[in-house]
Amino acid sequence: MPHTPTTAPSDEQLACRAQKGCASSFEQLMHRFQAPMLQFLRHRGASSDAEDLLQETFVRAYTNLHRYRRRWRFATWLFTIARRVSINHGRRVRPVADCEALRSVESGAPGPLEAMVAEEDRRSLWSMAATVLSQEEMTAVWLYYVEEMPTREIAAVLERSRVSVKTMLFRSRRKLRPLLQDFWADIAPRRSVASPEHEHKHEACPTVEVPHV
Repeated sequence: MPHTPTTAPSDEQLACRAQKGCASSFEQLMHRFQAPMLQFLRHRGASSDAEDLLQETFVRAYTNLHRYRRRWRFATWLFTIARRVSINHGRRVRPVADCEALRSVESGAPGPLEAMVAEEDRRSLWSMAATVLSQEEMTAVWLYYVEEMPTREIAAVLERSRVSVKTMLFRSRRKLRPLLQDFWADIAPRRSVASPEHEHKHEACPTVEVPHV
């Protein structure tokens, strides 16, 4: 009899099983969300506290599983809890993430990573963004470009209307335009020195287009 490959259960299926008392299902959810949730919490607060906040997020999720409803993606529900935990923690955001996500704000859509970006440049870009965006704006941009979350779900995480989130993303991109243009113009000469074989391939900063949300 031929072997039929099994399909991994969805997050929502695991959550429903966990609601019924299946501890292993919740452990699978923790394993799936540990890395992205830790990165998200580091983006919103101090890196030294992110692991503690992660544990608190999972504890709150487990103790409030009875409140989860399958009409929402489990990821949306969990990110909502993580945001509330970070707000209660009272830390200012200091994001460290792949700056290609912010570069996609400039280009209009997330694209493939064409070259490895130096860690120093990544930290610098997100830190610069934090100087012009509020914590909620940073969270909206992060969820949209890094987590690729639709505006409907971002609205649920931020506890705002979808129109409010769209407006927030539009204003955030407008604030980031000059910052991004200056940033890429500044690092281009340094990259040319580091990689002289590519010095003739650098192009002027492209015209910024605001993508439709």
